[in-house]
Amino acid sequence: MTSTAPTPPQMYERLQIAILTPEQMHLHWADAGTGTHFMELVMPLEWEEAADGDYLRCRVLAESIVLRVRADLIKTCRHR
Repeated sequence: MTSTAPTPPQMYERLQIAILTPEQMHLHWADAGTGTHFMELVMPLEWEEAADGDYLRCRVLAESIVLRVRADLIKTCRHR
C-alpha cells in the first residue's frame, strides 16, 4: 500500500466549496500509473477519504465521464 501526503487544508477547502456549489473548474492532475498530465474542465462531485489517500470524484465535461483522482496528484485547480 502506498502512503500519500495529507491533503493541504486550502486544497480540501477549495474543492469542498466547488462540490457544494456545483462549480465547474479547470483541474490539472497526473495519472498515478503513467505520470501523464491532464488538464480538463470538470465538475467536482464528491470527496472521498480512503486508506490509500484522499480522492476527488469528478465529471470530465468534454467527455461526460466520471473519474476518481487521487488528491496528491492534483497539481492545480482553478475556477472556470
